[in-house]
Amino acid sequence: MRTFAVALFALAFAPTARGADPAPEKLLPPSTQLYVRWDGVTAHADAYKKSVWGGLMAGPTGDTVRALLARVPKLLGASVLADPLLAGKPPAELKANLADLKAAEKLIDLIADKGVIVAAEVREPAPTIKGIGTFVGGLIGGKLPGPEAIMPDAQLIVMVPDVGDKADVLFGTLRLLFKQGEVKILPFEVDGRKGFRLDLPNDGPLPLHTTWWVEGKHFVFYVGTCKPATIISEMQANVVKGGVTNHPLYVRAGKLGDFESITRGFVDTGKLVDMAKALGGPLVPGLKERLDGTGLSGLRAAVFSSGFDGKESRAVYEFDAPGERKGLLKVLKQEPLTVADLPPLPPDVSRFSALRIDPAATYDAGLGLVEFISMNEQLGVEENGKQRTQADIITARTGYMAREVDKFLGITLKDDLLAHLGDKFVLYQSPTEGLQVIGSVVCISVKDAAKVKAAADRIQRALETLANSPVKVRKKVLKGVEYREFYARGFGILTPTYAVVGDWLVIAGHPQAVQGVILRSKGELPKWKPDEATAKRLAKMPAGCGLQYCDPKSTVSNLCTIGPLALSAFGNRNGFGEQTETDFDPIDVGLVPNAHELNKHLFPNLTVTRDDGKTIRIEVNESFSLPLEVIGLEPLAFGLLTGLRF
Repeated sequence: MRTFAVALFALAFAPTARGADPAPEKLLPPSTQLYVRWDGVTAHADAYKKSVWGGLMAGPTGDTVRALLARVPKLLGASVLADPLLAGKPPAELKANLADLKAAEKLIDLIADKGVIVAAEVREPAPTIKGIGTFVGGLIGGKLPGPEAIMPDAQLIVMVPDVGDKADVLFGTLRLLFKQGEVKILPFEVDGRKGFRLDLPNDGPLPLHTTWWVEGKHFVFYVGTCKPATIISEMQANVVKGGVTNHPLYVRAGKLGDFESITRGFVDTGKLVDMAKALGGPLVPGLKERLDGTGLSGLRAAVFSSGFDGKESRAVYEFDAPGERKGLLKVLKQEPLTVADLPPLPPDVSRFSALRIDPAATYDAGLGLVEFISMNEQLGVEENGKQRTQADIITARTGYMAREVDKFLGITLKDDLLAHLGDKFVLYQSPTEGLQVIGSVVCISVKDAAKVKAAADRIQRALETLANSPVKVRKKVLKGVEYREFYARGFGILTPTYAVVGDWLVIAGHPQAVQGVILRSKGELPKWKPDEATAKRLAKMPAGCGLQYCDPKSTVSNLCTIGPLALSAFGNRNGFGEQTETDFDPIDVGLVPNAHELNKHLFPNLTVTRDDGKTIRIEVNESFSLPLEVIGLEPLAFGLLTGLRF
């Protein structure tokens, strides 16, 4: 995800020297609750060239990316030029659209050069005499205050630092975007600053302002409930106070990691949760208790930094959770987990994620989260004729859900199964043993194999309910290990299979994956072990309670294989529209890069999770990654794209 974002913005354009940065952060509120800054490519030209992306973007893949981006203005041209022309718009408007289109073509270059800052804050509503009078009068009259009395002030600020006379690129791009949405744009001028604003209706309880202008040398895009004049005035006051630069989390993010930081930021989660309790607590019964019970109240801050260290892209995320752990924060265990603690993985494993977790705490956290999400639904246990606290009601609701789970499974889940499981959880995929998502294999360590087998045998009735049809169980033995396959029409293409192999409960969507674990555990098949380069990288990373591995070559190969098929599907769909054969302009499928050329630059991504009882720290060391890469969603993307074709 981190390197993917860098690639999109960097694009291997030749960096130039960058002038002095006047610290635009000083314009931001000292009480900022969310802050993210990406410095751009120019400020880190040498580090970028030495990284994987330097070599990758200098080759054929870089040419492909640039060619794809060059086509974007052409695709926009039809809607911003041809359509208005056919609609009979005046030449002056067409000329303005053309100028904005040319400005938009320079946007990526500008952002890659200057970077971007995103900041946000939510404040408690400021009391006014009128508001207090309305509030008190309403309470005396037996009415709750309206939403306007409790609505907080919110602001989102996006800044492009030090744009100077290049601000027209941003002005033109925004005009182009908002014209597509047919939103009226009006000129804006406050205290000598000129810009533009959207003409939005402000007749609701929460007025919204959208404005953009240049503050000094910095381009500012603002969305919020406060008037722009107020924000501009506050910015001048913020400079005197040092802005966000004195915020402890800002200072901490700037020092995080022993690599050249390119992106950094923080979220003041403690302030946000406390505000949610203060504002929402009186109106949402049980909100405070639920925020505490799920563990969200215990998460006080999140700080991160990412950048380059030689060829590697690195990142560090820290989540502060001091004090007593509840809910989700109790799931992780602090014992270290190493490669030696893994089950026998296939030698071509493409990705795995391993964690030390408390099974009972995980189950309790899941129940609490479901109860939180469904708090507006009545379960029939909320009233029992007695006056009860919100904590009592929540306990009754979660207890009811636990009993329903036990009834569904036919066992007492916590006593019959979870109590006999270990604390190691592993999810992995192998291209030889299964197709990505549906080929995922779950391995959970066990403490008492006999009791785990007995509990698993009794869950067959629940499987029949899930399948909505009779289930046939086939018991088989391989190398002295019994495994069970479940067949039902309701399972579709899946054949759920499980076995207890040594100290591991193994669950998969097909028998072959379980067979592989059995054979590897008996020494009949080779097991995965890190290659020499990966082993050296792991040795440099501190041991933790979590370890994640992903070979991006698998992801890239899938995307490069799926890409031509998906693009062809879309191209053919467009070809069957109103276009004639002479109008038909197919998508250039040849722009999808060659997977081998891409893969030669890549190496495995490694992530280690640590927890010292106060802070959960995640350290990432990678070449290329996509969001949720450990799940492997490429086939789903293909299915979605081809499904849209029909």
